[in-house]
Amino acid sequence: MTSAKPALDRPAETACVLNVDRGRGFIINHNERRLVVTAGHCLPSLPPAHAAACLEDRTFAGILASLDGSKNGIWAVCLFVDPVADIAVLGCPDDQTFFEEFDAYNDLTENAPFLQIGKAETGQGYVLSLGGEWVRTELQVFSGMGGSSLSIDPTEAGQSGSPILNDAGQAVGVIVIGTETGESGKRINQRSGPQPILMRNLPGWLL
Repeated sequence: MTSAKPALDRPAETACVLNVDRGRGFIINHNERRLVVTAGHCLPSLPPAHAAACLEDRTFAGILASLDGSKNGIWAVCLFVDPVADIAVLGCPDDQTFFEEFDAYNDLTENAPFLQIGKAETGQGYVLSLGGEWVRTELQVFSGMGGSSLSIDPTEAGQSGSPILNDAGQAVGVIVIGTETGESGKRINQRSGPQPILMRNLPGWLL
């Protein structure tokens, strides 16, 4: 992100971020349960579109890992996905069918810090670079046919699923789209958007 300036070190916020398959995700708290928000396209595949699908059909093997790779191969179950907004929520596997995987998920997440969800407003914010630094970005909330969404400074490939923080360090969005590449192979220096807003695109039961 060439236009953003490095921010102060934010170790607690960094500890909330995980690797999700080939992208990222971040830990939130819901009723004393740790859940992981990510971009929908970070899932290896979409779960079956069937209301009676069992948990096994929505469970992904080895999808999670700590950002530093010290813990990896962690299983998770998809609790929610919206392929239009490109946002998904993961939780712990079934403790009866996958008891070892259940324990591994909890070992990864239950003692980790989590991000609070905040309101998205135009102004200053932060995103986590590929190098693990929180860098300043300008948040811009705009409205379109699909409703409100976020636009931020240009992002890089590999940042999908990363949280978008407001100036107070609360998660307000998730990175799902980056800059395009022109015919010359050079990245077009433009804002990245639209990014989903958490308070708008997460399911009501979670908020």
